[in-house]
Amino acid sequence: MFKNKKAAIFLTFVSIFLMVALLYFYTTYGTKDEFKLKNLGKVQLEILETYQQAEKALLYLDLSAKYSANKTIEDIKKNQGSFKDLDCEPLEELSENQEQEDCIPTKKQIYDAFSTDFDLYLDDYLKKYKETELKEGEELVIPLDNYDLLFKENRLIGIATENLKINKKDITYSVKPSFNIDIGFDLFEEYASYFD
Repeated sequence: MFKNKKAAIFLTFVSIFLMVALLYFYTTYGTKDEFKLKNLGKVQLEILETYQQAEKALLYLDLSAKYSANKTIEDIKKNQGSFKDLDCEPLEELSENQEQEDCIPTKKQIYDAFSTDFDLYLDDYLKKYKETELKEGEELVIPLDNYDLLFKENRLIGIATENLKINKKDITYSVKPSFNIDIGFDLFEEYASYFD
């Protein structure tokens, strides 16, 4: 019947395989109603949901950093050049006897003052963050007091020392929550302009 003996052996093998597969499915699932794919892609879906939760937290962090920077800059402007550790009055209240040069802060003093206030504002925002889609036993951890700040041109760059973590039953997701925001001006040049 078959001209080629190899083709006959192959068809016999395929037929036997199909019969074994059908027998297996029939005995395992019994009826067609029970044959449904269960939990197809459940792990992949959980990974995507976890990624989305982390992205929401990172967006919140970026916005919090921007708001914290704006509040800190406003505080510096309100102080009008006064620094507690220099024992100087605001610029408009300097007496004629007080030397203005003695009250000009160094870049380090400006950086330290900015960093201290910025960290306080940012931590206040981060403490308020709540992820609503976490289930019982799952947690999202955003570390506080976590940033080394760098000013480059008109940008504020926050380099995280610890990772943001999401812990779930089968998944642990970790990402470095650094940020890079535009503050619109060079902080040190802007502050120096108060003394010109």
